Amino acid sequence: MKKHISVLLLICLLLSVLLTGCSQENPEPQLNIIDDKYRNWYEIFVHSYYDTNNDGIGDLQGVIQKLDYIQEMGFNGIWLMPIHPSPTYHKYDVKDYYAIDPAYGTLEDLDQLVTEAHKRGIKVILDLVVNHSSSNHPMFMEACDYIREHGEPGGTYGEFYNFSRQKTDGYSAVSGTPFYYESRFWSGMPDLNLDSQLVRDEIVKIMDYWMTGHKVDGFRLDAVTSYYTGDLKKNVQFLSWLNTEAKKINPDCYIVGEAWVGSDGMIADYYESGVDSFFLFTGSQGSGTIATNVKQCSGRAFAKWQVDLQNIYTQGIPAPFLGNHDTMRPGGFMPGQENVKMAAGAMAMMNGGIFVYYGEEIGMISKGGNNSDPAKRIAMKWMKKNIYPGCCYLPPEGTPWDETSYYYPSVEEQQADPNSILNYYKQAMHLRNCFPAIARGTVENLSLEDNSYIAILRKTYEQERIVIVMNFDSFDQTITVDPAALGITEGIVGELYNDTTLKATFDEDTGTLKLPAYAILILR
Repeated sequence: MKKHISVLLLICLLLSVLLTGCSQENPEPQLNIIDDKYRNWYEIFVHSYYDTNNDGIGDLQGVIQKLDYIQEMGFNGIWLMPIHPSPTYHKYDVKDYYAIDPAYGTLEDLDQLVTEAHKRGIKVILDLVVNHSSSNHPMFMEACDYIREHGEPGGTYGEFYNFSRQKTDGYSAVSGTPFYYESRFWSGMPDLNLDSQLVRDEIVKIMDYWMTGHKVDGFRLDAVTSYYTGDLKKNVQFLSWLNTEAKKINPDCYIVGEAWVGSDGMIADYYESGVDSFFLFTGSQGSGTIATNVKQCSGRAFAKWQVDLQNIYTQGIPAPFLGNHDTMRPGGFMPGQENVKMAAGAMAMMNGGIFVYYGEEIGMISKGGNNSDPAKRIAMKWMKKNIYPGCCYLPPEGTPWDETSYYYPSVEEQQADPNSILNYYKQAMHLRNCFPAIARGTVENLSLEDNSYIAILRKTYEQERIVIVMNFDSFDQTITVDPAALGITEGIVGELYNDTTLKATFDEDTGTLKLPAYAILILR
């Protein structure tokens, strides 16, 4: 009797699947991670991530302890913000390019981090800051001492910096002398003379030291538009040189540059250098295209933008992101949890290698909602209580906690909630890791003329062809599509929902597709 009941239940289950099209019984898509440069990157400010020695400052051992978390979240690349010795908390003024800041750990810690990351299929890139050094760097101090002693630039490091007798914009005084030095950001960051062959030789040594000696996988290049301020041609020429030299050391290294300029066309100019990626600033922040399309429920406009990007960026790998250490976080500029999720989902469906700033996956905002630099580097909220093993202080060191920095719950709480921002990010990264065409495919916009809420994109990569359907509306939408025209033969194979208790349905006979609010579907 039990055998007959089991057979009957199986028949009923199969009928249910057939009658409902693809619903919650859809099989979970399988991982298909390609070992290339199209990755889900996770940006970490080590200071604020996880502390293992109880000094309130995060460290490299803390990142090592969280590698399983990073992997489980679906990230397969890590960008470490500057980890070198520096007089400031942010460390973008480096005083030793060949060392680890003692507050973060040791070279052995970094080697262990890289080794453990590689075991998990995670690449590691370092911030490479070569527009300027710290004014506390021995090279700069020796160069200034030489001027004081001899009355003119010279010595070992005289040509490492840009000295002048003329006081012009962006220059600071060499104390005790009639000379000035270029320092476009501030006096603590003297600009390096990138025309000097000695400086370029030093940059090659630095890159070789980290890639050959410590097996890191590449670099994020800081402030590339400031290498030669206002001179696009020279910036591109220098980037081309740096990229060539880096690829001589490791042909597979990944390089992504920060070209913070105002249009896609201006960013695209920098790809002439051959550098792998540049951050897609036009899509980022509260005024960027991703956030704007989500807030305006403009699915069709989002789909059109994807084709526009494909036409503009004809080389390289785009690097979309929502926020980073220089900007407000999406938890603050997106109005409500539904919009925070949808912005992440829209970004996750874009081509290229996407970048997520630590804490975005739980909706963290800037400290007190303000726009100061330290406020954007708040401590990662791992647990509900304020003080717990591994918790970090806010930068600078010792700054008290501020609970207004956390609209949304901690990692611990969100892991237990199927509808949390964290679990939404996790599923979004999972889909990117299951369908290579999401990041790499040739894009076609097949959106409907009579429905501005819905984005329909077809992406083709090698033998894979998928259709991505996205509902940007805060209400359910029902649309009719032609499965044959779209090339759909398998129905729904991937799902991303703002509310996981709701499911989409697809009737392949009639082409009727019912999408819950903010649903994202992948069909094949």
